[in-house]
Amino acid sequence: MAITSFFRDRAGRQNVFQWPNLPLLAWAGFGAASGMALTQRNRDFLHRASQASMIWWAARETFRGQSPFRRTIGAATLARSLTR
Repeated sequence: MAITSFFRDRAGRQNVFQWPNLPLLAWAGFGAASGMALTQRNRDFLHRASQASMIWWAARETFRGQSPFRRTIGAATLARSLTR
């Protein structure tokens, strides 16, 4: 496999960047909200929601990513998220 095919989808289009999808937006939103939460209980809840959203995104990329690059990034993120 040539290095350029690592970054291409099945149709041959280069696929490194995509617009954020719902799990990634949820991760960012929950993460920002956890930083602004007033109580520790809310901070903990929002932090866990942020982590769950990242695991959701990583699992989707691992199994449904458009290119080998995206699937690799998803698998690395999933492995890192599950070991924390």
